[in-house]
Amino acid sequence: MKRAGQLASAAAPWTLPTCAMITVVLGCWAWLDYGYRFDDALYRAVALFSLNNEIYRVAPGDTDPRFLVARWTGVLTLFGTTLFALAVLLRERAVVALAQLVRRRVVIVGAGEIAAKAFEEAQSTNRPCLWLGAPLLDAHRLSAFALPWPSEDHERAVKTYLSEAAQVIVAQEDAANSLLLAKMIRAAAPRALITVMLNDAILAEDAAGMINEPHTRVLSAATVSARSQHVSHPPFLRARELGHTRIHAVIVGFGQEGQALARDLIVNCRTTYLAPPRITVIDPAARALEGAFRVRAPELDLCASMVFIEGQVGTQGVAPAVPELVEAIAAGGPVTAVYACRGSDAENLSVAGILQSVLRLSDLGEAAIFIRLRDAHTLTRTHGGDQQLDALIPFGDIGAMLKASEFLSDPPDAAARAFSEAYRALLTDAQRNDPANRSGRPWDELDETFRQATRDAVAHIPAKLASAAVDPVHWRGVAGPPRLPSGIGLCANEAERDALAALEHERWNAQRRLAGWRWADIPAKDEKRRLHPSLVPYEALPESVKAYDRALVEETEAVCCGPRPPLRPAQPAEPAPAAPDVVVSLA
Repeated sequence: MKRAGQLASAAAPWTLPTCAMITVVLGCWAWLDYGYRFDDALYRAVALFSLNNEIYRVAPGDTDPRFLVARWTGVLTLFGTTLFALAVLLRERAVVALAQLVRRRVVIVGAGEIAAKAFEEAQSTNRPCLWLGAPLLDAHRLSAFALPWPSEDHERAVKTYLSEAAQVIVAQEDAANSLLLAKMIRAAAPRALITVMLNDAILAEDAAGMINEPHTRVLSAATVSARSQHVSHPPFLRARELGHTRIHAVIVGFGQEGQALARDLIVNCRTTYLAPPRITVIDPAARALEGAFRVRAPELDLCASMVFIEGQVGTQGVAPAVPELVEAIAAGGPVTAVYACRGSDAENLSVAGILQSVLRLSDLGEAAIFIRLRDAHTLTRTHGGDQQLDALIPFGDIGAMLKASEFLSDPPDAAARAFSEAYRALLTDAQRNDPANRSGRPWDELDETFRQATRDAVAHIPAKLASAAVDPVHWRGVAGPPRLPSGIGLCANEAERDALAALEHERWNAQRRLAGWRWADIPAKDEKRRLHPSLVPYEALPESVKAYDRALVEETEAVCCGPRPPLRPAQPAEPAPAAPDVVVSLA
């Protein structure tokens, strides 16, 4: 029975076209045999679809079996088409009505790959969900609906479908439209947790600061993917395994994904045992992109060594010539990691294939090759992963990016919230309750500037743990602060804490400089001109400023390790030999 039902269901879409074809063919055939021209025969055959046509009520229509069969298939086609159109109309009305009646906990707004994947992820949680802006109307089940944008204005649609939403993700292609929709949604659903996904990382950061609302997050898909990639495959561990003195990354394609990877390498992958990174960029528009990057970050050279090569790599050609390209890359030392970040998956597969050959022909080291793919299943991992030269490691998968964005978490930013609470626990009651202490407020009362600073501090935790020589088995691949086993700490004495504080200040320097800040010998920071007197090496800071960096180290230890006994003071008379993992490099 089940098999019969499946066959009937599969045959249903072909029934009406088949009947229509039989009607036309039999009618034409019969009228041609009775001496009519083809055009007249075709016209008379079409008349078979009519319920009241006198042509077939006289001979030969009443006797020729071809006319008899064609009349019945014509009537079946007419009635079937009418019923089908009525069913579609009723179904559309039913789906829209149900979508308005059922309480929608999760709503996806927008079109494109991210919205489609977000709808799929939401369905997997079995929560009632709605996709507003879908290409086609559909009801996947009684609690999962996909609706195109209604004909009325968007504001009315938002009020109709999002007033009871608990979690919303906005993934429109147009950034301005996404931000406008987020404002409408906030007015319609004051308690909803809203995640807005934009392409441009700088715009996302600026928009988040402008909105400054604790339950509205503005994220860059490229930034989230880059952070997720480096959580899974920390380049500073790869550099240490290969004996490199710094991370040397080659990025082919410097669009949003490539720029996000560069920023994350510069800011969140800094350790005490590696010098600032070297990043070699290969892109057809490298000079223009370098200009834009340096306008945004005038002091870029103080936090990383970046080289821009105008050229291309792929099956369509390699430019500059391979010997010249290899020489330019080799000038930065052995390569730690290669990232293929061109516009499409096909281009990236092409880039990766050529890069494999280039690495085999040159003495550039045993670099891991990471390839940006919208769907990670496109590429099958080889046994041994990134330990093999011919291994291609996918990243940028939309599903993985959405999970890393925490758009379905309630509440999101769990790691940053925990870190913020650890900071508050270190404060005295007077400091915690001081209205002037803007950084000591609960998470939902913080300005976006402090929330983002907390997220940045959390992102750097793996690099701090690596610098403290904590075994990667305890933290590798963990997106938030890991809970380390009892007996494992970050610092055994004040000297080690100071080394991590110096690393934290170096990270802060890099983050500020990439945001366009510059050093200036002024009494206090100048927000308008982005000038700051603390953009100097850690050793040059006054003790009052060093205290902030030490506090962040204490927060990290409190979140990862819990309460610890007091540290041993350093013994200057008999200093212990410094371990390689706690040597601060400020070069």
